Amino acid sequence: MDSNQENLDLFADDHEALGQLVDRLDQIPTSELTAKWPKALAELVDVLACELGRSGMTAEQAMAQARKLALVQAHYMGGRAYYIPTGEHLKAALRDRAIWDEFNGRNIDQLARKHCLSVPQTYAVVAEQRRLVRQRMNLDLFNDENELKA
Repeated sequence: MDSNQENLDLFADDHEALGQLVDRLDQIPTSELTAKWPKALAELVDVLACELGRSGMTAEQAMAQARKLALVQAHYMGGRAYYIPTGEHLKAALRDRAIWDEFNGRNIDQLARKHCLSVPQTYAVVAEQRRLVRQRMNLDLFNDENELKA
């Protein structure tokens, strides 16, 4: 059983009841609903709605889904102080992957300028990405061999 299923099983009764409440959320006028929400929760709704809209939802759909997601998050995590990392490591990983995807063997200087890195830093990124690709390829080879034996 995967950890996602275990989490759902852990909150099964609670999750079912919450789901029924969330499904009724659209029946409450937005102005009436958001007037009672703390500022931090309203800001979370705005961030979620923006990203959902960017993924192709209409503004109305994005806002409705964002309110539901914020309600669920508030239900499970509300009342506690959480540190939310800035995501710099994730952004760096995404940047490094973009550098690897754009690398053609002759454009290190261009990539360094584009991504505001030094040339040695860019070489290090390319070397690390090459290592990760090889590691993934080796894992795929081992997984393929295990599937053949099974």
